[in-house]
Amino acid sequence: MTDATGQKYMFGVFQGSRWIVLLFVLLVVGCSSEPAHYEGAFSASQQVKGNSESISVPMDVTWGAVLEVLSQQGFLIQQADSKSHIILANREMRSKEDKDLSHTIAATVTLFPSSNQMTRVMVAANQTTELHKKSYTWWHLLWLIPVFPTGTEYTTVVVERDTVRSPQFYSDFFWAVKKLAEGEKESAQSTPKG
Repeated sequence: MTDATGQKYMFGVFQGSRWIVLLFVLLVVGCSSEPAHYEGAFSASQQVKGNSESISVPMDVTWGAVLEVLSQQGFLIQQADSKSHIILANREMRSKEDKDLSHTIAATVTLFPSSNQMTRVMVAANQTTELHKKSYTWWHLLWLIPVFPTGTEYTTVVVERDTVRSPQFYSDFFWAVKKLAEGEKESAQSTPKG
């Protein structure tokens, strides 16, 4: 009888100490996690490559070209401040592969004159991908068999949100701005004044 009581006691101690060890391990693992990702936001590895370009056209011509390119590509201009030379624009697109997904691109374009005939253009863009789900609520016969739908529920879930890092995105934008701005500059120079 004492052996059984002793074994029961030892089993109880072992069970209790196992929980203490488990809690200690969880505490150590939780406190030793890596620092938050935002702490490295200004490190060299986080720089977006190709998101700025110098355009050999005056500021006013470049400003108009940027607005025109954004509008031609389906971006909605949210704000265009000509004093601070900042443009906020966004575009929503349905995914071609999955009709339940949509992408929103929010872009901030900043312009500043490098000289009389040179404008520096910088773009920062973020992409948000959302999943759109549609589900039906059903009337059930005897609480088991769904008979007909009584309503529809729509749910939107953000699947991904990140900075646009694609060099192609930025190079396409700058190519279109340069082409348009240089064309406007040439037409302005060929028009006789007077």
